[in-house]
Amino acid sequence: MSEYFKKKVLILGDGAVGKTSLIRRFVVDKFSDEYITTIGTKTTKKDLLLDLEGKEWNVSLLIWDVLGQKGYTEVQTSAFQGAKGVILVYDVSRPETRGSLVDYWIPRVWKVVGRLPMVVFANKSCELYGCTGHLTSAKSGGGVEDAFRALGEQLVRTGESGDTEMRGVLVAGDVEDSIVAVTDRIMSDFCKEFGDIETAMPIVKQQFTKAGVDVKAPTKDGLLRVIEYLAEVEQGFKPATQVSENRSRRLGWVRKAN
Repeated sequence: MSEYFKKKVLILGDGAVGKTSLIRRFVVDKFSDEYITTIGTKTTKKDLLLDLEGKEWNVSLLIWDVLGQKGYTEVQTSAFQGAKGVILVYDVSRPETRGSLVDYWIPRVWKVVGRLPMVVFANKSCELYGCTGHLTSAKSGGGVEDAFRALGEQLVRTGESGDTEMRGVLVAGDVEDSIVAVTDRIMSDFCKEFGDIETAMPIVKQQFTKAGVDVKAPTKDGLLRVIEYLAEVEQGFKPATQVSENRSRRLGWVRKAN
């Protein structure tokens, strides 16, 4: 009789390294050259059937594609909760994206939820802080299935604790950018008021897109539009006084930003 469990995993790395494309290839076996920035978080489910040491395991991966812009610490902290494994992605043609795994993404995970099983996806084999490395291509599909299955096997072996032995690394400080910090706070504040980050983030994405705000380079004017759109949404499930208070609070954050 096979064993079954469900695990939440994060897919992390800088913007435009191919995280969303890798998920699309893994889940629906398709590839698109179109680049779309992930706003907040996006979740995708994929089931794996694994055979380890003569035992069959049904592993359901709930993959959280998290906003790849540094400085969105509140959104990332919320998204990290409950994770049991991590997929780290970098673009071998952009060495700085590999450096970001060491300087930002691994320290962020360790700081928020501890040391979890991790695998690295790249265009060539790599080993980083004890993580196994995998040659992958979202375009051709090469190595993608094997890399995801490797993480699934790690999750089975670590069991419910999710802990893994990895080499130490200096925890980097948070990135500070006033406009980004305010954008991050607005996203997180709406999700908190809504009550569920997984359900709220598609709404956040819709309003940011409607307002024409690029999370890589948000502007005050754009955030003011976002705040008005979010207030319109909140009118459907919040008392008028609460909607007004939320709107005023968020406007205050934008006005104080440098």
